[in-house]
Amino acid sequence: MAKALKINPRDNVAVLLGEIRPGEMVDVTIGSEVAHIQARQQIAFGHKIALVNLAIDQPIIKYGEEIGRALTAISVGDWIHLHNLYCRRGHQDGAK
Repeated sequence: MAKALKINPRDNVAVLLGEIRPGEMVDVTIGSEVAHIQARQQIAFGHKIALVNLAIDQPIIKYGEEIGRALTAISVGDWIHLHNLYCRRGHQDGAK
């Protein structure tokens, strides 16, 4: 079974500690507890998996900080990356 780490208690994503395939179960370490999430897509080592359902424009939290917002609706177990996350940082006009 693959493993992932929730870095900060506020996080709504976890970081994968190995590559996973669609349908594979992921053990997510959350402090001293472990949650089990089913991956919905193939996700590479070091990438993010959603721990909660996220609506469009909802903040994506990693390291306890907002790293971006959901560009599309995201379900538990989804891969979170550039295809469904945007960040306003670095955009002078604030556009997506």
